[in-house]
Amino acid sequence: MKLRLVSWMCTPTGTIWLASLAVSKSKRQINDWMSRRTRTKRVNRLDSNLTGKLTIKSMLQVMEQVHIWCDELANGDMFVFNCESADPQKQFRVWGKWLSKKELGYTWVPNKEHLSFYFYKHVNLE
Repeated sequence: MKLRLVSWMCTPTGTIWLASLAVSKSKRQINDWMSRRTRTKRVNRLDSNLTGKLTIKSMLQVMEQVHIWCDELANGDMFVFNCESADPQKQFRVWGKWLSKKELGYTWVPNKEHLSFYFYKHVNLE
């Protein structure tokens, strides 16, 4: 499992950060998929098989890291989590249930059109 946070766009009020999550047996396959440097068999195989085996333990680890990132966000920054698995509808549904029931301290807003969730840290907080 590998997580990363990448600065995507700067706005007048802050920065939009994109989060990526990949689950695979091979770190090399994950690195190739995340960097998109090459279109090798490994990258193509992961593109078509991104369902992975994300268990509850993995989801807890992911959300633990996401909480750290959300707390470190500057005021006015936004955190976006895209569903990019082989079955993005299913991933969106699973993460939607998780975020609505388990994440009571954070306000995650779903975007059904882009199959993503975002968290915005308001400027007037803290």
